[in-house]
Amino acid sequence: MTKNDIVLTRLIAGSLETIALEMSATVTRTARSPIFNEAHDFTTAIFDVTRNQSRLVAQAPGCTIQLYAIVAAVDSALKSFKHDLHPGDVIIASDPYDGGTHIPDQVILTPLFIDREPILIPAVRAHMGDVGGPVPGGYNPRARDIWQDGIIIPPLKIVEKGEKRRDIFDLIMANNRLPDWLEGDLDAMIGACKLAATRLEKVVHRYGVHVVRKSLQDAVSYTKRRMAAEIGSWKNGTFHAETYIDHDYLGNNDIPVRCTLTVQDSKLSIDFSHSAKQVDGFVNSPLANTISFVFAAIAGCIDEDIPINEGLIENISVIAPLGSIVNPTMPAPVGNCTCIPGAEIAEVVLLALEQCAPKRVGMNSHKLPLAYSNGIDTDGKRWVNLNFFGYTGGAGAAYGTDGWGLYPPLMTGVILPSIEMTEMQYPTRIHQHEYISDFMGAGFWRGAPGVETRIEYLTTSHTNVMMAGARHPTRGFCGGKDGAPNKIVLEIDRTNELEVQETVFDATMPPGGALHFWRGGGSGWGDPLERPVSKVMEDLRDGYITVEGALADYGVVVDCDQIVDEKLTNSERKRRKASH
Repeated sequence: MTKNDIVLTRLIAGSLETIALEMSATVTRTARSPIFNEAHDFTTAIFDVTRNQSRLVAQAPGCTIQLYAIVAAVDSALKSFKHDLHPGDVIIASDPYDGGTHIPDQVILTPLFIDREPILIPAVRAHMGDVGGPVPGGYNPRARDIWQDGIIIPPLKIVEKGEKRRDIFDLIMANNRLPDWLEGDLDAMIGACKLAATRLEKVVHRYGVHVVRKSLQDAVSYTKRRMAAEIGSWKNGTFHAETYIDHDYLGNNDIPVRCTLTVQDSKLSIDFSHSAKQVDGFVNSPLANTISFVFAAIAGCIDEDIPINEGLIENISVIAPLGSIVNPTMPAPVGNCTCIPGAEIAEVVLLALEQCAPKRVGMNSHKLPLAYSNGIDTDGKRWVNLNFFGYTGGAGAAYGTDGWGLYPPLMTGVILPSIEMTEMQYPTRIHQHEYISDFMGAGFWRGAPGVETRIEYLTTSHTNVMMAGARHPTRGFCGGKDGAPNKIVLEIDRTNELEVQETVFDATMPPGGALHFWRGGGSGWGDPLERPVSKVMEDLRDGYITVEGALADYGVVVDCDQIVDEKLTNSERKRRKASH
């Protein structure tokens, strides 16, 4: 490539990345639900198309766990309409067994035609507030099949040749508990795709189809070379790891997810063949979801300046046997897959990578305990609250850095809504939302502290609770300690409290009832007995740990005036190391 080619490639690829960012801003500013306009639980991307084969060429920072899932959804849509795709068409899809993850994550896409040929496709994948089915919000811990997860949407034209299909649109609205939210959110997604198509058309007309395609190919090739060099720097060999899902909410406990990871020069193979068979409960992971979590884990282990496009995944193969928990057969329920077993899929990949690239792994903490609430407000309108505040906490440590913030990297791009707006939009009061001392995994670098949250409901509400990460919290790396376990208590009234062990279904909470979360802190990286005493004391002064925690986790002896006894500390650490 000449210098001019390099500049042109970066200019065109950068233009598409900017358009993807503008799509993201459009959705945020025009959507109706707080899941979109505050929590930012969506992803925008752009694909190029050659002979009905799509390829990811640009993606804006969004919900990281949708990294690959949006790719599979676009491929499915193109396959469905390869002989019936026209300018002005907009396609909607949400089928877990045809390029999807769980039903609440819906995809909107539209093709840009140049000279009667589809050239580029902007797409949005987003989590909807409700998707019909038996349970408000779309998480049904009693689901026995996919139809009890919600309303499946195969690839459909919601706009055809520029005209909105009212029959399709009205059918989707009629099967949703929050049609006002849904209509606004779908319009925001459609609008973002149409805006992107307009911007992309200008890019193509300015540079020409051939130049744009060549530049995008060069951008993908660059990412592929960077990924090959990254994988090539890891130790060759075959590495095994396993982790466990607490349960499937229907009586199956300690469900194994196993990974055999093989590094061969610049190639990486990830094999889940020894994982559990699919289970009765809704913690099965469709193939697109499994691959998405694999790539989300790997994306967190590479240089952040590697562009996210198809080149990221071309040197990596994933084996997920049909009928397993990581690739179930229809009609197994999958409603919780983007939390569990998604977290375990990413975790087991990182545990295997720990053995060949230890300085690259860490920051994993996604075992979310879910508690969805719903009810009727004083104005007679139904509400569904995802209780985002209860899920925050516990990013794990990585080489060179303590865990920080509230959301783990697998939730990168998702933003915590404001307490004030939440209290305006729902009949709630959030009385507590703060870090917990001594509630994280210790290590040379420690995990972020866990978070305690208490949400009171002012009107009668109904809640489904789905515990996770209690028996098997987030795993530590390279000698670091595991993260803290999760816990949820339903405060039904002043004399009646219920600690959730696995699940609570449709619990009625009177006015004044509260959800009390203890979200486990992140895991550690490296031996906590090697953590510098000065860092331990910083954590003590910041309230992240206590005097008791400093001794228990780090072997640091501190007196009542918070002064380190260096002699006793050295002795205590030496004694513990000798006993290892």
